Amino acid sequence: YSHISRIPISPNSTLVSFAGQIGRDSSNLNIPTTLAEQCTIAFANVDKCLEAVGAKKEDIIQVRQYIVNLLRDGQGQDPERAKRYAEWMGGLRPPSTVLGISALAHKDLLYEIEIICVV
Repeated sequence: YSHISRIPISPNSTLVSFAGQIGRDSSNLNIPTTLAEQCTIAFANVDKCLEAVGAKKEDIIQVRQYIVNLLRDGQGQDPERAKRYAEWMGGLRPPSTVLGISALAHKDLLYEIEIICVV
């Protein structure tokens, strides 16, 4: 499958969708143990996808974030994830859905992010 899908929606615009990007380091395939570290890597992976299609964060129109054990067994959401997301977005506020899930495709993954943008 492809990590990126492009659909022309007008002569000057293309709808671009990225498959879920995860927090696995592509240089060594390691998966960090913390949610915060995985988020940082996943955001860097999204940046690579944006660059590949000639897009920027301002082009993002929808975000979905999947988090294993979102409420941390009753402790509430990890504030570090929200902080890192806000820093990465740099003040931009596209619609974002946060979903708590029981598992992702690999047992060590804690975070996945999907992006839709218009270029």
